[in-house]
Amino acid sequence: MIRRSLVLLVLVAIIVSGIGFGQGDAFTLRILHTNDHHSHLDGAAFDLSLDGVRTRLTLGGFSRIVTVIDQERTPNAIVLNSGELNGTLYFSVYKGEPDFLVFNALGLDAYALGNHEFDEGDERLAQLIELADFPIVSSNALPEPASPLYRVRDQILPYVVREIEGERVGIIGILKVEKTKNSSLVSEDVSFTPEIETAAQMVQELEAQGVDKIVLLSHVGYFNDLAIAKAVAGIDVIVGGDSHSLLGDADELAQIGLAPIVSNQTGPFAGSSHEGLEALDLGAYPTVVQGPTGDPVLVVTAWEYAKALGILDVTFDADGLVTGYEGSIVLPVEGPFLQPDSENQLVAVEDGAEVAILGAIEASPLLRLTSPDASVEALLEPYREGIEAIKVEPIGTVEVTLGNARIPEPFAAGETPTGSLAAFVVAQAFRETNPAIDVAIQNAGGVRTEFLSGPFTVGDAIAALPFSNTIVMLEMTGESIVTVLNQAAHYSLHTGSTGAFPYAAGLRYDVDLGGADGEVILNVEVQERASGTWAPIDPERVYTVATNSFTALGRDNYLEFAAVREANPAGYEDTFINYFLPLKQYIERLPGGVLRPIDVAEYSLKSVVD
Repeated sequence: MIRRSLVLLVLVAIIVSGIGFGQGDAFTLRILHTNDHHSHLDGAAFDLSLDGVRTRLTLGGFSRIVTVIDQERTPNAIVLNSGELNGTLYFSVYKGEPDFLVFNALGLDAYALGNHEFDEGDERLAQLIELADFPIVSSNALPEPASPLYRVRDQILPYVVREIEGERVGIIGILKVEKTKNSSLVSEDVSFTPEIETAAQMVQELEAQGVDKIVLLSHVGYFNDLAIAKAVAGIDVIVGGDSHSLLGDADELAQIGLAPIVSNQTGPFAGSSHEGLEALDLGAYPTVVQGPTGDPVLVVTAWEYAKALGILDVTFDADGLVTGYEGSIVLPVEGPFLQPDSENQLVAVEDGAEVAILGAIEASPLLRLTSPDASVEALLEPYREGIEAIKVEPIGTVEVTLGNARIPEPFAAGETPTGSLAAFVVAQAFRETNPAIDVAIQNAGGVRTEFLSGPFTVGDAIAALPFSNTIVMLEMTGESIVTVLNQAAHYSLHTGSTGAFPYAAGLRYDVDLGGADGEVILNVEVQERASGTWAPIDPERVYTVATNSFTALGRDNYLEFAAVREANPAGYEDTFINYFLPLKQYIERLPGGVLRPIDVAEYSLKSVVD
């Protein structure tokens, strides 16, 4: 059985006709759940603190999660996933196929669509849904006849009902509308309905069918889950995703060098608010919210990247009200184990140290020594072999690690710059694809890794730029360029979609993080390609701009890109150059194939103030 601290609480006292609620009437539902895996199908090296010693081990991966699910699945259990594809070479190369085959192996009771399920467009998602042996739930994404998803519309359900030990449990799916429309390649042939209103409607439909135990399987972010819990009556449990939130007992997490994570929140729904959430026990697993009728709602999420499995036991009374709960995440781990030597270098531990490590794992209520499931390993092996053959092809060398912080920290002109140096290099690579390109603009979130010092391979380039975007060119006035930079920057700072923040090549500008809309990006300068000289951007001059095909659609609030394209289709060209290819070619063409530290004089950010 799961090893976790008991947090069982009596939440509701029920008196019926003077008779106390009897234990024999209780029903306990076990929920096993994952979220935000972003195609991280394998376990990964990770550093934890065991008995106060930094210890590198293998954490997570779906083959280990399947092992834990098999250990914990009971007749009263459901297995849920809150969605999110894309982020590793598994997706870059195979476009979600291994993910869905793994989910088939999990025996999911429901899978909620997230925004990144649409990253390859409607047709690819429709193909993946056709692979699925499990229910897809999404109540507020509605494909219209012109969308390829229309052919699988009967497999995209607003909710499913599971009968467990004679009890009926409803599972509703919902996603965040704004983020899906702005941060994926969903077509205009998919319509959406508001999150809170749709959730309320689905609850009413289930209650009309006599279903009084309701789970919302959401992909809207932890704070928005809490807002739904406060606003919609009838929901008992929300199993969430999107914000990669790590929930749990702070002391138990601290024992292994972790802490609750409730950052990376997207903005509230239209007409909703995050005000008052700070009064809740943020970061707790589960987070208990008082619903609009005074009944408790339990909100859980299980971190990210297949690092953890959430396990929540919920007890209901005969009327379907939550009366108790217990649970936590479980982190499946395995060797090899490395710890620092006398020179602080990580080395394989000796037998005595390994005994101590195993004891510390056994003592932790969150860790579990877990071997991979053989069937899932066999399923993934041919995909791994294909990826490994691609990953090892060399490109060049990175001399100094170039970070990928999406939002820059303040720095003065002439000081060491901050922000996504990696995104800046990507923009430089875009600019070099065609001598006609004056400037290039790249959204920070489109670059998924930092560039670590050392050898740089094709696999590194694809991992950094995993999306199936292409490079596009647009003709834009200087005024429009300043507009689009400000649209993206302000959006990134005020909606939680930090990946929208713009970096550029051939442009440099000051940043005011506290600036009003239209006043975040200031003092924009442009570099003449031929001479290398810098001058203030000319609002009237027409420049050729390179960007990726995602932002060119106006996504991540790069709205001016879409407006310019619509106004002047002849000034738009899709080069059909694959997203990662310019980076590969750029590094290969550098002297000696060495990517050196950035030239501060050419970096897109001149200064940053709060």
